[in-house]
Amino acid sequence: MRILIIGCGSIGSILSEAINDMPEVDKFYITDVSSTYAQHLIDDLSKAEYLEQDSRDVYEIISKVDLVVEAASQEAAIKYAPLALENGVDVMVMSVGAFADDRFRDKCFNLAKKHHSRIYVPSGAISGTDGLHAAASSNLTEVHLTTRKGPDGLRNAPGLALRNIDVDSLVEATVVFDGSAREAVDQFPKNLNVAATISILGVGFEQTRVTIICDPSTERNSHTLAVKGEFGEMVSEIKNMPSPSNPATSYLAALSATAAIRRIVGNVWIGI
Repeated sequence: MRILIIGCGSIGSILSEAINDMPEVDKFYITDVSSTYAQHLIDDLSKAEYLEQDSRDVYEIISKVDLVVEAASQEAAIKYAPLALENGVDVMVMSVGAFADDRFRDKCFNLAKKHHSRIYVPSGAISGTDGLHAAASSNLTEVHLTTRKGPDGLRNAPGLALRNIDVDSLVEATVVFDGSAREAVDQFPKNLNVAATISILGVGFEQTRVTIICDPSTERNSHTLAVKGEFGEMVSEIKNMPSPSNPATSYLAALSATAAIRRIVGNVWIGI
């Protein structure tokens, strides 16, 4: 099996090291806007090859690999996911917020059906997605995500500037956003991919409510998912350690992607 990883930040780096040890993977490629960073990463990876981003090599490889993994940004997902899907290549999308754009989401889903390719979205930094997915088979009356992060995990988010909030001046836990998942994904694009995931699984971007709390006393990224419906009620809470290299990203997000790729290359899916 051959894989292309787009982006070698905190998630892409962890994925690359894990994939290099998977016997099912013969070779994989890495592309990133920073050639220096990417080259440094692959120095110790025997199966990896760096491709300059936006080069002809990248576009040629996309049609030849078995799986394209986007681990860079919503912009990268929008650019590369359709290209892979229309070539019949499976895609794993980490920047799930890109799917908040209804037209883009429909385009990708239709391309996957037309060309018999697959779209994979790992559960990421949240727990309870399996229960939500099952519960959505019947009527849901409420899906509410409450996210709590420290200042380092939210700093520079566009949603903060819209509200004139300086997270470094906060002295106690403060609600910095409360609204729909669509607004949350748009205003906190690097922080709320989990909101997009649960929206797709549940009641959609408009009906899913998101509350974001900035807590200067915490060093963890926590997510509490509350769901109500005909099935009953569910509350799932997780307190994540941030990624060592990026406090805005939970370490579990990278582990979730790694676990998903292990299932893909091993052809065994348990808990679906």
